[in-house]
Amino acid sequence: MADNNLRSRVTEKASRLLNKIADELLNSNPNAIFRNGDSIMAFANYEIVRESTSEYSVYKDDYFMTTCSTCRIALSYCILDKNKMLLDAKNLVILEDKLLGRQSEMMHYRHVASSPKTDDFRREVVLHRLTSAKAEYQMLQKQLTKSINVAKYWQQKGFENEII
Repeated sequence: MADNNLRSRVTEKASRLLNKIADELLNSNPNAIFRNGDSIMAFANYEIVRESTSEYSVYKDDYFMTTCSTCRIALSYCILDKNKMLLDAKNLVILEDKLLGRQSEMMHYRHVASSPKTDDFRREVVLHRLTSAKAEYQMLQKQLTKSINVAKYWQQKGFENEII
C-alpha cells in the first residue's frame, strides 16, 4: 500500500518535471508553434490572440503589431516578420484589408441590384460595378495566396537551414 502511494507521488512529480521541461523547450524554440488557451504562441516571440471570430491580434514580445481577419494570415505575418521581410508582412495586411473592402463592396452592390426600388438603368450600372469588383477581388485573392505561399516558403527554408 505504501509502496503504491510512494510510486504514484514519484510518478506525478516526474510527470510535472517533464511537462515543465517540455514547456520551456517549446517556449524557447525559434520554430515552435503551439496553442496556449485562446492564443497561439509562435517562434518564441509572437503571440496570436483571438479577439473575435474574425479578428486576431498579433503581438511581438508583448507589443501590439497588427490585427488580421484569419489565423492563417496572422501566422504568415509572423513568419515574414521573423525573417525580416517587413515590407512583405505589411503588404500582406494591406492586401487583406483591400480584400475585405472589396468583399463588403460586392455585398453592397448585390443588395442594391436586388432591391425592388432600383430602376433598370441603375441596376445595369451596379451590375457592371459588381463585375468589376469581382474581378479585382479575385486578383487580390491570388496576390494574398502568393504572399502566404512566400511565407510558407521562408518557413520551410528555415527548417532546411536548421537541418544542415
